[in-house]
Amino acid sequence: MIYDVIIIGSGPAGANAALELSLHNINVLIIEKEVLPRIKPCGGAMPTTVKQHISIDISAVTRHEVSALHFLHDYQDKVEVETQDQPIIMVNRSEFDMFLVTQAQKRAKGIMKLNDNCAVKNISLEDNSVKIILDTGEVITSRYVIGADGPLGVVSKSLGLMKQKKFAPTLDVEIQTSHAHYQNNKDAMVMNYFCLDKGYGWIFPKDNNTFSCGIGTWGKPFDLHVPLEDFIAKNFQEGSIKEKKIKGYPIPIYNGSMQITKQRVLLAGDAAALVNPVSGEGIRFALHSGKLAASCIVDGLHGVIGEDEVAEVYQQKVAEEIEKELKYKLAFEALAFHHSPKVFYKKFIK
Repeated sequence: MIYDVIIIGSGPAGANAALELSLHNINVLIIEKEVLPRIKPCGGAMPTTVKQHISIDISAVTRHEVSALHFLHDYQDKVEVETQDQPIIMVNRSEFDMFLVTQAQKRAKGIMKLNDNCAVKNISLEDNSVKIILDTGEVITSRYVIGADGPLGVVSKSLGLMKQKKFAPTLDVEIQTSHAHYQNNKDAMVMNYFCLDKGYGWIFPKDNNTFSCGIGTWGKPFDLHVPLEDFIAKNFQEGSIKEKKIKGYPIPIYNGSMQITKQRVLLAGDAAALVNPVSGEGIRFALHSGKLAASCIVDGLHGVIGEDEVAEVYQQKVAEEIEKELKYKLAFEALAFHHSPKVFYKKFIK
C-alpha cells in the first residue's frame, strides 16, 4: 500500500498535522517510536492563541489556566503581568499529544493508522514518493512525509537537512507539593532569567498540587543537576515537596532560516528548530507548522497547487507566518540576552 501521507512523530506538530489531515479523505499513517501515551518532559505551557491552530476543543486536557506571569532577573527585580483576558494554558504533554492523535483517528473514521513502538531507520527519496525503512526491515512508501520526530530525528539526518542546528540543554522536573504550597503559588507562572549563566529557570503550576519546574542554558553546556537543585531549594518551601521526577532533554534553538523541506518531505516543529531562541517556547510553533504542512499537502493532493510545489509553498508559509516572529527575536531579544542581560531584562521584560 502506498500512503498519501506518513507522519513521523506524534508530538504537537505531528499530532496537529494528523488532525488537519483527518478532515479529508486521505490515507495517513502516523509512526511513533515510543509506546503511546509516552512520558514527555516539557513545561507544557501554551498561550491561549494556540487555539486558532487547533481544530478541536482542548479543554478536556487543559490541566490549569494561569492568570499571571512573574518575571525575575536572578531572583530580583520582579515584574508581574496579569493575563486574565488571555490565560496561559497548562497541559501534560503525554495527555495532550495522545488526545490530539486519538481525536484525529476518530475523525478520520478508520483511514488513519497509528504504529507506535515503531522506529524509522532510514528515509530515501524516489521520483514521486518517499521510501521509509523501519527498524524491523519493513519498507513502506508514501506520497508525502511530515517529519515531526524532534530535534534529533531520523528524518532530517537521513536527508541531510538542518545540519546547523543549535541546542540548549535543559532539565525538567515534575514536583508534587503540599496542598498549602500549591494554593499559595498556583496562580502565577514564573520565569527567572539569568538565575544561571545565559539561562533561566521556570515554574509552571499544573493541577493536583503539581508544578513543572526546570532550568536551561543557551550558553556553554554543563551539568545542570546542581543548579537545578539550587533553583528548587530557593523556590519551594522546606518540607513542601512530596515527590519529584527529573528528565533531561535538548531544546533546538532557532538560528535563522534553514531548508526544512526536500522534495516531498516537510519538517515541522522541533525537527525544523521552530523554537523561540530566548524563552524556548516551541509548542505554539509546532502546532502552527504541523497545520501548515498538512494544509499544503492537502492542496497538492487535491490539485490546488502542483504536487511538486508543496515543499516550496510550505517553506514560504513558514517563513511568512512563523519565522518572521522568530527572526525578530533572534536579531534583537537573543542578541541582548547573550551580550547584555540587564539591557535584555529592561527592554524586553520590564
